[in-house]
Amino acid sequence: MQEELEKLRQAIDGIDTNLLNLLNARMELALQVGRLKAEKGLPLFHPEREEIIFDRLNRLNPGPLSEYSLRSIYREIFSASRILQVPLRVAFLGPEWTYSHLAALSLYGHAAQYVACPTIEDVFDALTKGKVDTAVIPIENSLQGGIGLSMDLLYEKEVNVVGECYLEIAHYLCGRAKSIDDVQRLYAHPQTLEQSRQWLMEKLKHAEQHECASTSGAALLARKDPAGAAICNLYAARHYGLPILAERIEDHAGNTTRFLALADHHNPKTGKDKTSVLFAVADQPGALFSALKPFSRKAVNMSRIESRPNRLMRWQYLFYVDFEGHADDEEVKEALAELKNHVSFLKILGSYPQKDPMHPIRPENERVRGLDSINADAKIG
Repeated sequence: MQEELEKLRQAIDGIDTNLLNLLNARMELALQVGRLKAEKGLPLFHPEREEIIFDRLNRLNPGPLSEYSLRSIYREIFSASRILQVPLRVAFLGPEWTYSHLAALSLYGHAAQYVACPTIEDVFDALTKGKVDTAVIPIENSLQGGIGLSMDLLYEKEVNVVGECYLEIAHYLCGRAKSIDDVQRLYAHPQTLEQSRQWLMEKLKHAEQHECASTSGAALLARKDPAGAAICNLYAARHYGLPILAERIEDHAGNTTRFLALADHHNPKTGKDKTSVLFAVADQPGALFSALKPFSRKAVNMSRIESRPNRLMRWQYLFYVDFEGHADDEEVKEALAELKNHVSFLKILGSYPQKDPMHPIRPENERVRGLDSINADAKIG
């Protein structure tokens, strides 16, 4: 038994040595790519290239390594490659260990340099003023719809959408109180309160509710309050040393938030893309129908449409539309050309690799670096 085990371990050691050598060979090639890009003045970050690489490897993968594990491994390989070329600076809605931070980590790995911003406006400003290379913002939630401020700023700021990710939202009640009954004050972001409303009415109706700007901010306040508790994720709980009082308190399983990655460049096609646009139409009968008709005629599938008041023009509404395909695809080009003839304003926000909303990233399974132990009551799948 022991001899057989030792042989298996030696075989693993040999494979690890080979992996180390191959990874370093890959990094050497990444350095050469970075030098060539710098000489030609090309962007150093191409999310579409990473997606193409992953899709190819996923098709070749015979198992038992799962697609989920394969993506996690290669996200860190890509991240390590990028930092050899140039440190990637990423802005997100902070502080650390918010859901926005987790989304940014899921997109860019741990080797990137992360810049926490106090507001969504600050996230956009960090990008447009050149303080960061890319930015991550929440754009919509599966239960509550679009994030109004994010949509407003996409209209007002000159940025390009270059990526997306879907993150499952898992809420935990965390605090220093001995039990749920001992919690006198609850700290939470307004959205987490809404998403956990039924559970709170049944289990925590007695506690005073205090709204916070972020889930991490709520955790920080709960850490200072012996009779307080916060609704946050496991990572914020671990970071602030808060025990888990109750797990998965969100009212609906599968609650998911979609995040967008923003930058100042455009993506080439990958073959599996999504495009986002916004437009305004004249205030007359049939205007919206006429605007959307080109998508139907060219068989371009729309996955989302949402209206939003224009903050800069009273009583005008903007329509945000996501559809399958890249702006450089022939049928999409033709649909957009026709659309332009039927609207008073059109802005193409960007084309980017399409992700599957039915298979969101589950942070509990990700094990972010440094998450080596959480309160024993919390179960990590």
